[in-house]
Formats: sequence, C-alpha cells, structure tokens
Amino acid sequence: MLRFFIIAAEIIVLVIVLRSPFVQYLFEDIQNSLSEWLVSIATLPEREELRSLQDKINVQLSPLKAYQQTYVQQITADSASVKRFYHTYCEKDDINPNFTGTKRVQLCLIIKQSSVMQVAKRD
Repeated sequence: MLRFFIIAAEIIVLVIVLRSPFVQYLFEDIQNSLSEWLVSIATLPEREELRSLQDKINVQLSPLKAYQQTYVQQITADSASVKRFYHTYCEKDDINPNFTGTKRVQLCLIIKQSSVMQVAKRD
C-alpha cells in the first residue's frame, strides 16, 4: 500500500513539473529547433539547385552591376520567386527594370534550362 502512495505521489509531482511554464518553454524551444533542422534538411536539394542557378547566372551574364546582383539574389531566393520571375518577364514578356534586351533573353534562357524549372514542368 505504501508503494502505491509513493508511485502516485511521483506521478503527481511529475505532472506538476511537466506543466510548469519553464518546462513548457523548454519543450517549445526544443520543438522549434528540431523543426528548423528538419525544414533545413528537407529544403537542402532545392537550396543547392538555386545556388547553382545563381552562380550560373552570375557567370554567364557577367559583368553584372551591384543592383543586378542583388536582384538575382532576390529572384533566386526560392523556387517560387524563380517561377514568378519566369512567368512574368519571360512568358508574358513584361518589361523588367533590372534586365533589358539581350541580357533579359539570356536570363530567361538560363532559367528555362535550369533544374528548378524542369522540376516545375514535371509537377
């Protein structure tokens, strides 16, 4: 009977400790860190493709001005940005203030041939 009371007391103490704000904060912090790691691992191939696309654009369109390099970094931040750029400025032939003429055509061709757009066609 004494054993039952000791086990019951331990369970009650454990529940009280686990419900405390500090422990809840600790668990929340652990969960956030783990989810960030998992997202980072899951998006690694996409980030590598985007980095290689950015490098290819910088090499093939060099010399780029500072504002153009910043713009390339913005459009290669994620695959949705690349697809949005391609749809707006390559397919619809809208005017782009950062790349005009042959540079825009070359940029569209590089993006079209990239693996980022190839994945988009399969999806």
